[in-house]
Amino acid sequence: MEEKTILAQILQVLDLYASDMRKQFEALHEKFDSLQRQVQALSEQTNTMNKRIEDMDKRIEDMDKRMEGMNGRVEGMDGRIEEMDGRFERQITQLERTMNERFERLEAKLGHIRVELAETQETVDFHSVKIAQHDRKIRHLLHAR
Repeated sequence: MEEKTILAQILQVLDLYASDMRKQFEALHEKFDSLQRQVQALSEQTNTMNKRIEDMDKRIEDMDKRMEGMNGRVEGMDGRIEEMDGRFERQITQLERTMNERFERLEAKLGHIRVELAETQETVDFHSVKIAQHDRKIRHLLHAR
């Protein structure tokens, strides 16, 4: 009987130990499940973040493409502006040449007009002197009679 009692006590101790082990296993299992849920949540968050990053990358690529297009347009506009600038400068240079030529012609005409006026004045002076001489002669002839 003693053996049965000892065996019963050993079985009872083993049951208690097994019960403790089951509780510990259940606690570990719950912790493991909790950790799995946390890992799953982190995985979902990581996936969400990855999707957002991919979306942002796509947006950045789209913006880069738009910027490249805008750069092309700006370069085209720069070329047209430079072309227009060149045309305006050529036109201004041509206008300056034309104006200078016209001013030179006007100066030449004014020079000729001055010469003609001086000659006309000399002619007027000469004729005035001659008229005065004739007036004197006429008066002298009228008085002499």
